[in-house]
Amino acid sequence: MKAKRYEPNEFYERYQEELLRKEAVYQLIITNCQRAMEDPLSDCLIGTVEDDQKTYLFFQYTRPYRMLIHALNEVSAEMIQTLIDYLKIEKIEITGINTSKEIADLYLKISGIKDYQIRTKMDIMELKNGELIEQISTGKLIHATLDDLDFALSCYEGFYEDCFHEEVDAESYRPTMSHHIENQELFFYEVNDKKVAMCAITRQLLRGVSVGMVYTLPQYRGHGYAKQMMSEQAKVIFARQNEFACLYVDQNNPISNRAYKTIGYKIMEDKQDIVFAI
Repeated sequence: MKAKRYEPNEFYERYQEELLRKEAVYQLIITNCQRAMEDPLSDCLIGTVEDDQKTYLFFQYTRPYRMLIHALNEVSAEMIQTLIDYLKIEKIEITGINTSKEIADLYLKISGIKDYQIRTKMDIMELKNGELIEQISTGKLIHATLDDLDFALSCYEGFYEDCFHEEVDAESYRPTMSHHIENQELFFYEVNDKKVAMCAITRQLLRGVSVGMVYTLPQYRGHGYAKQMMSEQAKVIFARQNEFACLYVDQNNPISNRAYKTIGYKIMEDKQDIVFAI
């Protein structure tokens, strides 16, 4: 086995079929690769672990984020050792890894890294067009307007704290939130004329969308509003001719996991975001 670095356009042309076959899983690699193709000066390391007969693993690294690592099939210690050796030879220091638990465990063991933090443990879930299990709605899904921007930012603060267990400067997210509103990608779920929950389309992919910022205000939890909201959002997504919707779900939130499964989402892969102490 050997690690091989590719130019972004060369990588995308060679592996496009595989990337699109599991677009929900590879979405970050695809997005970073496309950005690098548009900007040749961008900092994008992308490559594979392969031999003459087979490709075993994709890796992609854009500072200051963690290195994305995906195995195409079964995981082996040899492929992880090959990647680690390549990084050492090329003197590439990475800030961490974003990958499956199986790969993460092997990477930490082989590299000998002891000082790290597991920032998140997520599952990637996917809902395909035609597989939505519709829910009875007690409210209605509405598009956010710019008049809702401050309220949306306060919901984002709550979402971020629930997800990452840390505070965030929501004001820095104002331009992004405004963009979502202007593109009709930010939604509220309204019950009895009160906004009780929020969700968003966070990324338009080639064949589908990534959704996120799913947040129910604390005083309205326990009524199934998030499940109803996501069912209504899926109708909008599929009416826009998308083939699938996907999202990242916190493994430590089994209530959300069950809610998404109830409306038809299926787990595609697990992900751990691990930060190294450098």
